[in-house]
Amino acid sequence: MTKVLHFSLGPVQGFVAQARRTRDFWVGSFLLSYLTGHAMQVVRDAGGEVIFPGIEDDPLMAAINSITRGRRPEEIPMVASLPNRFMAVVPADFDPSLCKKAVLKAWQDIAAAVYDRFILPAEGLGQNTRHIWNRQINGFWEMVWATGTDTRLLDRRKNWRVHIPTIELGDKCTLMGNLQELSGYTRSICQNERKKQDAFWAAVRKNTSYNIKPKERLCAISFVKRMFPEVSEKVLLCPVVESYPSTPSLAAAHWLEAMVTTKPDLCRTFAQKASRLGRNSERKLALVQRLESAYPQLSDFLNLDPNCFFASSLENDNLWEPNSDANAALRQEVKNALEQFETAPSPFYGLLLMDGDKMGALLSDNSEYAADISAALSSFCRRVPGIIDKHNGACVYAGGDDVLAMLPLEDTLPAALELQRAYRQAFQAIEKKNPNLLNIKQATISAAIIYAHQNVPLQIVIREAHSILDKVAKDGTGRNSLAIKVWKSSNPTLLWSAPWPVVEAALPILETGGAQFSNSFLHNIRRRFEFLKEGPEVFGAADIQKVLEAEYLKTIEHSSRQDEAVRARISKDIVSLIGICRRTINDNGTVQQTNRFRLDGALLVKFLSNKGVEN
Repeated sequence: MTKVLHFSLGPVQGFVAQARRTRDFWVGSFLLSYLTGHAMQVVRDAGGEVIFPGIEDDPLMAAINSITRGRRPEEIPMVASLPNRFMAVVPADFDPSLCKKAVLKAWQDIAAAVYDRFILPAEGLGQNTRHIWNRQINGFWEMVWATGTDTRLLDRRKNWRVHIPTIELGDKCTLMGNLQELSGYTRSICQNERKKQDAFWAAVRKNTSYNIKPKERLCAISFVKRMFPEVSEKVLLCPVVESYPSTPSLAAAHWLEAMVTTKPDLCRTFAQKASRLGRNSERKLALVQRLESAYPQLSDFLNLDPNCFFASSLENDNLWEPNSDANAALRQEVKNALEQFETAPSPFYGLLLMDGDKMGALLSDNSEYAADISAALSSFCRRVPGIIDKHNGACVYAGGDDVLAMLPLEDTLPAALELQRAYRQAFQAIEKKNPNLLNIKQATISAAIIYAHQNVPLQIVIREAHSILDKVAKDGTGRNSLAIKVWKSSNPTLLWSAPWPVVEAALPILETGGAQFSNSFLHNIRRRFEFLKEGPEVFGAADIQKVLEAEYLKTIEHSSRQDEAVRARISKDIVSLIGICRRTINDNGTVQQTNRFRLDGALLVKFLSNKGVEN
C-alpha cells in the first residue's frame, strides 16, 4: 500500500529575497533548494518515489545523495535546481515528520559550522548571543505536508497557519528587520550598550575577513546566508563558489566589451591607476571570460573592481575600505580618468523571473501523467543554465517551473524569449507523446523583467519582480505574458506588459531600440497624450496613428515631408509603435487588443535604445 505525500518548505520570500548582495541572493536560493533535497532524500531512502519535480538526473540531488552517505560529491552545482515543494508516492506507513527532521538536521549542521567558526570567538562580547542564535535557527523554517491525490491539498493545508514565529526583542537585523541582531544589546538604551554592540560586531567582522560591512548587524539567518560559502567544504564535503557576479559587473559587461575592442590603450592606462583600488574577486560572466581569453594583454582592465567603472560608485564612501583620505583622493583620480572614455556604461542590469502558469491545475487535471509533466519540466530546466550562460547572465535558480536569473540589460529580453520558447517546446514534446493530456496548451510560462539601476537595493528589485509577475503578467495581462518595469535609482519610471505573441511581434522595434524616434518626438507625444495612459478610450487606433504621424513629420527636415517613400516608412514605424503602446491581454488563450494607448511602450523602446544613459 502507498500514499501520495505533498511537502513544502518555507518561507521562500522571507529567506531568499532578503538579500543585500547578489551572493546572499544566490545562497538563499541554493540553501532552500538544498534543504528541500534532504527531505526528498528521506523519501527515496524509505522506498518512495518523488513524482514532482523530476529528480532522476538532477545534479544537486546526486550531490545530496553522496553527502548523506558521507561521500564527497563529484561537484556542487552552481544553480539551485530543486523547488521548495514536491509530490511523492511513499509507503503507507511512511512518517512525513522524517522529512522535517532531515531538513532541520541539514540546516543545523550548516548553522553550527558557521557559528563555531565566526561567532564563537566573539561570543563573550555579546549578551545572550547563543540563545538568540539557537532561537532563530530552530524556529525559522515552516514545513507543511499533506497526503492524498489532490494536488491542491497542500495549499489548503497552508491555510491552517500553525507555524508560530519567534518573539524577537531588542535591535533588529539590518537585513531581516523582523529578527533581532546577534549582539543582544540595544543601542538606544545608553552609550555603554552602543559601545558593547559595536565591539561585538568589530570582533565578528575581523573573524569574517570583513565580509560583514561596518554598519551591518545581522541575525542568525542572515549571518548563515552571508557566511555559508566559507564553511561549505566542511558541511557539504565539497566547496561551493565563494563569489557571485555583482550588479555593477552585470551592468558594465557590454561596455567593457566595447572599450577593449575600440580603446585598448586607454583601457591599459586606466587599469594602471584604478588597479590600486583593488581587483574583482567575483565569478566572471561568460562574456568577460571570453574577452579575457581574446585580450590577455588587457586582463588587468577586465579584472578591475567593477565599481571603478561608475562615477556614482567612486563617489560612494560606503563601497570602499578603508575609507581614508588617501583612498578618497585616489577614487577622485580614477573618476577623472574614467571621463576620458567619453562614453559611460549603462548603470542598469536585468533581473528575470519566470513561473509556469496554472501548474497546479495542470497536474490536478492529469494526475496519472504527473511523471510525464515532471519530465517535461526537467527537460526545460536542464536547458535553462545554458541559455542564461549563452546570454552572459548568472542563473540563480532553475527548478520545477521557476527560473530566476540576472543578466546584462542588453541580454535580458532575448534570454526571456528563448526560455519561453524552450518551455513550450518541452510541453509540445509530451503533447505529441500523450494526446489525451487535458489542457496541455495551457502549459505556458509568464515572466517579469526588472531593468534596475545598480544602486537600487536588491531586496526591492526582487520583491518588485515577484509583484509584477503575479499582479501584472499573470493576473493583469492574463498569463502567457511578459511584464517589464524600469526602476531608476530613485523610483520606477515605466511598466509595460503584453502576451508573448505581442512581444515576439514587437521584437524588431525593441531590438533596434527605436532609433528612428527622436527624444523630442517622444517628449511631445508624452506631453500631448499623457491622459491616454489608462484613461477612457477617446481615440481609435486610426486617429492615434494620424496624430502620431503628424507629430513625427515635425521632427524631420521640411524637404523630406512630401517624399512618398519617407511617408510610407514613417507610417510603418508608427504602426509598429502603436503595436507596442496598445494594451493587449490574454483572454482564455486568445490575444485581445484594446484601444487603450499607453506611452510606457514608447518609453520602453527609448530606454532600450539609450540603455538608460541620458544624452
